[in-house]
Amino acid sequence: MNLITDPWIPVRLADGTRTIIRPAEIAIQDNPPVALDALRADFNGALAQFLIGLLQTAFAPRDDDEWIDRLENPPSVETLDQAFNAHVDAFALDGDGPRFMQDLEKFEQERNGGRKPAENSIANLLIDTPGDQTLRNNADHFIKRDRIKALCPACAAAALFTLQINAPSGGAGHRTSLRGGGPLTTLVVLDPEGSKLPDTLWHNLWLNVLPRTVRLTGNPGLTGPEHIFPWLAPTRTSDPKAGGVDTTPEDVHPLQMYWAMPRRIRLDFKHASEGACDLCGTEGRLVQRYWTLNYGINYVGAWRHPLTPYQERESSDPLPLHPQPGGIGYRHWLGLVYATPDDKERIVPALVVDTFLRDSEGMGQARIWAFGYDMDNMKPRCWYEAILPLYRVPEQIRTRFALRVGEMIQGADAVTRMLRTAVKEAWFKRPGDVRGDTGFLADGFYQHTEADFYACLPRLIESIPEDRDRSVLAEWHQTLKRAALSLFDEWTASGDLAFGDPARVARARDKLRKQLEGRRLRQILSLPTTRENAA
Repeated sequence: MNLITDPWIPVRLADGTRTIIRPAEIAIQDNPPVALDALRADFNGALAQFLIGLLQTAFAPRDDDEWIDRLENPPSVETLDQAFNAHVDAFALDGDGPRFMQDLEKFEQERNGGRKPAENSIANLLIDTPGDQTLRNNADHFIKRDRIKALCPACAAAALFTLQINAPSGGAGHRTSLRGGGPLTTLVVLDPEGSKLPDTLWHNLWLNVLPRTVRLTGNPGLTGPEHIFPWLAPTRTSDPKAGGVDTTPEDVHPLQMYWAMPRRIRLDFKHASEGACDLCGTEGRLVQRYWTLNYGINYVGAWRHPLTPYQERESSDPLPLHPQPGGIGYRHWLGLVYATPDDKERIVPALVVDTFLRDSEGMGQARIWAFGYDMDNMKPRCWYEAILPLYRVPEQIRTRFALRVGEMIQGADAVTRMLRTAVKEAWFKRPGDVRGDTGFLADGFYQHTEADFYACLPRLIESIPEDRDRSVLAEWHQTLKRAALSLFDEWTASGDLAFGDPARVARARDKLRKQLEGRRLRQILSLPTTRENAA
């Protein structure tokens, strides 16, 4: 199977039909693909990155003008086939030569340097199905445990790529992905209601392809194909006892960021069976196991993957962001779109988001598709994804806009803490003794106020040039107060007197109300703190 020439990518067409295409067919004009349609959410995220990486590698535009031309006038399938076929040898999934995202050494057939490769069930290629006994407490996010025993080549390829770009900690020498375990990915996508472009898969992918004039992390002087596709050469191993080395941006071509291969894996096609894929049901050849060795490529240093936002610190390399418990919401919005104001430890958006905002004037409304695993070391706790609005802010007001949005989010954070404390004081006689997770209280508050937050942003953009931005913050203050009191009443209303004491509830609510009107919250929101100041 070859991932360039064979159909293997599940998509949904404009007429609603579901089908399988080869990569070049993302450019079909008649009844075009409009969305990826894998059976797993993490596969959809990985396939989007696979196709973006392929376009960036084989079909990157020379400059902004060519980028716009291809956005407005998509290429033909034949044009993409020609471009992709230049790299066809790097995308064979099986066979005796180099294999896509697999170690060049055939260690599934022999002992390797005195170390015996580990045999794994193919189900362990899926991130949410742990193979190590230490991981047996994992939740099954997408599949039922022990149901996956064999995968078709297409699903095996998707699982392999998903693992390599998300690789969590896996024990001694089992390296994490270039962006760490379970990175947050943010892609620009069209807003069907506000875009001036067709909402097709081609357009949504192309929005995340960068002109060759954009500088990427890496060493462009290393031009050999093995510097882009690491599986074309013996693995640059990282075993310190065997002379292994770390891999920095200076050691590879910038495009290797799209094709990073931290894990040493060989799919076992020699013992393939026949039947129906346990994931998608396709009949044919099935892969039942794979082999692994540890100490694969260890990516270290100041990488800046174009599809991920980073946290910048004064004294260390930038850190890629990762989803956290509670999901992806408006409290993260500022750093995913515009850099947060804090210069000592600020969040900066993914390069594709920043480039789009600078170079896409007049294209209409767009959004951000943010997704990734929330990892707890080796354990995947949850898969999160969200669609966030993407507002263009004029350069001359961007600093003040970021400041005001930061104040709005800080205000919401402060009210969240007030609300959680008040609810616990209403529920329990001794709130300090409360055990268990009360994070759902914060999550509920953010969800309750999300629509109001995004509704404030266009008004904020309009009001800053007229020096009326504090009026928007005053509106937000009222929204926060109403939401907090409403949710307090909802969460403390109970007919069980053993659970809630009415007098204690009343005291807690009165305390919350005073805090919501208090000086501290008004200071956070840059609002007057006295009637005299207000006058």
